[in-house]
Amino acid sequence: MQKTWLRLGFALTLLLACSATLAQDFFGEDRLPTVDEAIQLVTDADWDSQQLLLDFELIDDVYLYQHRFGFSLRDQNGNVLEDFADYTLPPGKDKTDEIFGDVQVYYDRLSLTLPVASVPLVATELEVRYQGCIEDTLCYPPTKKVIPLANPAPAKKSPAATAATPAESPSTRNNDGGFLSTLQSEDANAFNRWMTDRSLGLIIGLFFVGGLLLAFTPCVFPMVPILSGIIAGEKEPSASRGFVLSTSYVLGMAVPYTLAGLLVAVFGAGLNLQVLLQQPAAIITSTVVFVLLALSMFGLYELQLPAFLRNKLHQPGDSQRGNLLGAAIMGTISALVVSPCVTPILAGALIYVAASGDALTGAASLFALSMGMGVPLIIFGTGGGSLLPRAGMWMEEIKRFFGVVMLGVAIWLLDRIINGTLTLGLYGLLLAIYGVQLGALESAGEGMARLKRGIALVLALYGSVMIVGALSGGDDPLQPLAPMTQPAPVTDTVSSPGDHGPWQTILGRDNLTTALADSRRAGKPVLVDFFAEWCVACKVLEETTLSDPQVLAAMEDFDLYRVDITEINADSQAIMEQYNILGLPALVFFTPAGTELPESRVLGEMKPARFLEHLDQRVMPGL
Repeated sequence: MQKTWLRLGFALTLLLACSATLAQDFFGEDRLPTVDEAIQLVTDADWDSQQLLLDFELIDDVYLYQHRFGFSLRDQNGNVLEDFADYTLPPGKDKTDEIFGDVQVYYDRLSLTLPVASVPLVATELEVRYQGCIEDTLCYPPTKKVIPLANPAPAKKSPAATAATPAESPSTRNNDGGFLSTLQSEDANAFNRWMTDRSLGLIIGLFFVGGLLLAFTPCVFPMVPILSGIIAGEKEPSASRGFVLSTSYVLGMAVPYTLAGLLVAVFGAGLNLQVLLQQPAAIITSTVVFVLLALSMFGLYELQLPAFLRNKLHQPGDSQRGNLLGAAIMGTISALVVSPCVTPILAGALIYVAASGDALTGAASLFALSMGMGVPLIIFGTGGGSLLPRAGMWMEEIKRFFGVVMLGVAIWLLDRIINGTLTLGLYGLLLAIYGVQLGALESAGEGMARLKRGIALVLALYGSVMIVGALSGGDDPLQPLAPMTQPAPVTDTVSSPGDHGPWQTILGRDNLTTALADSRRAGKPVLVDFFAEWCVACKVLEETTLSDPQVLAAMEDFDLYRVDITEINADSQAIMEQYNILGLPALVFFTPAGTELPESRVLGEMKPARFLEHLDQRVMPGL
């Protein structure tokens, strides 16, 4: 009986103790907070700046482990869009933890900015993983939050065309100038601002006129000898035949531009068409096509439609149909690979199309642009067809000349994926063989025959010099013997061999991130020139504007970085995606705080005087 009372008393004591504990948990001041009470997470998506904002608010004595963070951005089907594997967390406070040993932790508040490589076009969800503890009390279990993010497509803006400053209004943006002044402004953003809220018909007209101006840039010049070669390949060239062939060529050229407008409007600026078209596989394929076309110019064979198509089209004029189809195919290839640069007009077109999100507008605008580019080519093809001689020995010489030009274009394409020394050797071999073929080693007669042999000797000798220069390590066709005549440069273990003047050459995304971080710590503004050796307009911009003494004097307080993305690899693609580069050349300005200046990008070529005006109006006021 006594044992029964003792057991009952013990049970009652436990019950009272538990009741007191429960009461304290629900009503007492020492109740421990839940993980959501101790760690409050607020998130936001800033799609205009392509970043996700996370803000952790921690109550007193609560801390977060640095090494327990994890992030991933997924679409609604669970596909991972971003894993933020390269994201670096800010430094925390050192702590010796009973569980994890020496770690870094965060107290009070932690704000994070997660960069997004490209704006998604579907609704997404952000998964955030973290773990925290209460000092000397308890550790919460690992926590996972899934935050839904709205579809950004309705409010999509081109990353390259950042938002206007608060002081600007739509009327202010549209008041930058009229139709002609916009075309002459050399400012890609000016095209985008001018076209805002305009009618589709007026936009198409602007794009057509812009295409006319684009036809007289280095981006389009390589298409002239290609079209000439197609017309010269005709047995009996004429003005009417030249018009038909050049029109077919231009319509073929319009196909990739129209598709580009459609795709950029649907998928946004992050599509990076220029990088895709400079892949080695695309370049090698195009090179093979030009070599085959060149060999047909030498009379080794005749290009024509496949047999099954010839049988279906077996009627008078079917060979001409084959030539028309070939001209259209060459136009398509030329537009894809031969002009790998972006002018302000084309850049402004891409900015506008990417921001519009309208497939019809994108396709119609870029079609009008390509047709504007093609009008001078059609005029040239029509006139060239009437000026070329009829069949005979002269015609064979002209066909061989354009065959050599086609091989030169093929070498020029290969220059993007092979080193400059090999390119120089191939150019030299081509010139030397052509010089011998013209009769450099034959006895000369009188008159034109003597002149022809003189030209042949010059070509053969210069080709031989280029071969010698390549064997000695040269890579410049204009100075092939430079390694033999100039002293070897003194190497510097600190500077990059590509550095020139105040410009520092950078290779790789990690090096660029480090350089920008150094400039931010030093409190200096930055200009980044995204450059590639295969970009003709990049070299023009560098040789004229970026090396101009007045321009360099105006930017003496800037850190000047030249990011070389000549090699088309995963790293260069990641750079273009991270910084939303629509095409090359591209100049991006950063404030001393490390943020990009709104409305300041320069896309395409810009003359020194216009660039200085751009600095005064768009760059300096924001610093």
